[in-house]
Amino acid sequence: MQKTKSQAAKTDGVRIASASFTAGAARSDQVPEATDVVEIAFAGRSNVGKSSLLNMLLARKSLARTSSTPGCTRQINFFDVAVHGGPKLVFVDLPGYGYAKVSKAESRGWKELLEGYLRERPTLRGVVILVDGRRGIEDEERDLLEFLGLRPDLAIVIAVTKLDKVQRSTHKAKLAAIARDAGVPAVGTSATTKAGREELWSKILRAAAG
Repeated sequence: MQKTKSQAAKTDGVRIASASFTAGAARSDQVPEATDVVEIAFAGRSNVGKSSLLNMLLARKSLARTSSTPGCTRQINFFDVAVHGGPKLVFVDLPGYGYAKVSKAESRGWKELLEGYLRERPTLRGVVILVDGRRGIEDEERDLLEFLGLRPDLAIVIAVTKLDKVQRSTHKAKLAAIARDAGVPAVGTSATTKAGREELWSKILRAAAG
């Protein structure tokens, strides 16, 4: 995975001073040692738009690699992020779940890697769970929410993706239904229109501040 870094991307609202890929871990022994920098993880089923959302949040076009093929992210990816006038953070892109076209052994390995990170990482402060706005909360998201309940110290937020593909008149009701089903706040987002960027950043910064 190549390293990418650029300076002072300007956007409305939160401005990114720098963002760079720093490490990838396909096994638990490859996960970098925790530092004193807060980590925010992003989790979601395969092809939910995780890489696109990360690029939108970081005002980058291709820092996180996007693909139309489900299961493209097959490791935990770590990105160092610096916010103008704000904190330094580590964004953690977790492998997508719910993708059937891999071996059972590989699927089991991903599950163990993910659960070990989410359960044990001391610097993890929040998890953004991505949910396709056209599908809503499904069993995999419920299982993840239940698992994260083992760590009440974590801030959890739902990022409802691909909102531009959902009929506008249904947005409010759909977001309310997803938040109610998940039991945590839900933010509607679109990597295409950049909708929800500032609201999601507000929740991320609040989680980082503890």
